[in-house]
Amino acid sequence: MMNQPVPYRSVLQEKFEPGQTLIVKGSTIDESQRFTINLHDKSADFSGNNVPLHISVRFDEGKIVLNSFINGEWGKEERKSNPIKKGDSFYIRVRAHDDRYQIVIDHKEFKDYEHRLPLTSVSHLSIDGDLYLNHVHWGGKYYPVPYETGMATGLGVGKTLLIFGTVEKKAKLFHLNLLRKNGDIALHFNPRFDEKAILSNEWGNEEREGKIPFEKGVGFDLAIQNEAYAFNIFVNGERWATYAHRSDPHDISGLQIGGDIELSGIQIQ
Repeated sequence: MMNQPVPYRSVLQEKFEPGQTLIVKGSTIDESQRFTINLHDKSADFSGNNVPLHISVRFDEGKIVLNSFINGEWGKEERKSNPIKKGDSFYIRVRAHDDRYQIVIDHKEFKDYEHRLPLTSVSHLSIDGDLYLNHVHWGGKYYPVPYETGMATGLGVGKTLLIFGTVEKKAKLFHLNLLRKNGDIALHFNPRFDEKAILSNEWGNEEREGKIPFEKGVGFDLAIQNEAYAFNIFVNGERWATYAHRSDPHDISGLQIGGDIELSGIQIQ
């Protein structure tokens, strides 16, 4: 979703369950004072219903404040210095776990917030304040690694595969394979942290790109666009590489992911 209205209010179509992630991308201006991201119970407003998670980004105080509104009262604030600069773009990821929300800002761990209300009480989302809201994404689950799946609709020309994940802190490598119907590999993507290189073996010559755009212990968004003549690869929104097709771009029907990463979301759009 692009260029969303503010205030933004949404009803979650499914229950917010452990493993799922909320991603918010936006930007601010030099005059921005505050904005909030809120997970609500029963209604996407502050009409008296519970608010299991309130994230208040405060440029006027230089802090981010976390709290919950329960039975008509705010609880104890949890405060931490605000790493977002006024006038900059930002990326906030909130991942739900059994006992806590894991909050990541600009792909780096920010803070864990222990549940004060059951995760099952979350039914609505709101975003408001001094920001431009570019993108809101909600979904994912716990994925086993190695992970393998078929693609019911395939990854046809014009479609994009999105992978949300985090590189393990002691990672040596991970890999991603796009598979043809016969099991052959159409694209092999293999970041190797010990060699500080990424290998791509597509039916023959190995291609090595430059500096790895992934960091150990840091989250990432990987987007692979299947275009008519090549795969375009983006990491955290920045174009990183283009690999010319060496096989039929319409014949992609499977995905394999393995190695030293944690997966939080996989999506085709």
